[in-house]
Amino acid sequence: MSDQRRPNPEGWVPPKAPYNPYDPTDIRPPQGYPSEFSTPGKPRSWTLRPKEPENYRIVKDQLKRLQYTPRPFSDLYPGQYKVLRRTDTGAFTRGIRITSFWLSSALIVFGVFFYRWNDGYENVFSGPYRLQLRVRDALFGNLSETQKEDLARPRHHGMTKKMSATTAEEPTFVEPKQSGAADGEATTLQRPQRMHYVEAERIRQEREEAILRAVDIAEEQLRIRAQEKIAGSDLADAEARSAAKSSSSSRWKFW
Repeated sequence: MSDQRRPNPEGWVPPKAPYNPYDPTDIRPPQGYPSEFSTPGKPRSWTLRPKEPENYRIVKDQLKRLQYTPRPFSDLYPGQYKVLRRTDTGAFTRGIRITSFWLSSALIVFGVFFYRWNDGYENVFSGPYRLQLRVRDALFGNLSETQKEDLARPRHHGMTKKMSATTAEEPTFVEPKQSGAADGEATTLQRPQRMHYVEAERIRQEREEAILRAVDIAEEQLRIRAQEKIAGSDLADAEARSAAKSSSSSRWKFW
């Protein structure tokens, strides 16, 4: 058995690399090299390892090469696709679609404009809710007391607004006019301020504390009287026993 290789057949050309763009003698055939038909996988980089292409990538690449698309081209307008239209045009399906649309729209409008969220405190829908109240008040004027309160004085959680000495909710104190004024009024109305409410609350609290103290004192006196009464009855019983014992002892001495 010889160690030398058999000679190549006549016409045999040594194979080349798939394609070397830097080799001027390597001319790419017009149909392309077979390696160009293989679907590329994940690109090689210094952070990623090369990865074989997935089945979806292979099918997608083949459809692109075949220039196939599931959307048929239009016969009237070149370069555009046919428009797919609905086939379920039954009355029942159309009724369900229309009913669901109107129900969802009505629910959204009611929740945004008419429902009182968060017990009247400030929230995301406070602006649309107050807008609805203003329109309703301007057109009909049938707002309830709660709705008027929400429209005039919005409620806030905590100290969300800077308190000032003069606010729209608390007008400044106006001195009452003296009797014999120009307009002839003897007395005028004083609007109570926060200081008046605080003072009235303090007076009411002092009165309640005084009543409670009086009740406690009365209960203590009743308890003391009851104890004295019990002690007096015990003393009377002891005196009666001692008197009966002394009379019996004197009778025995007489005999």
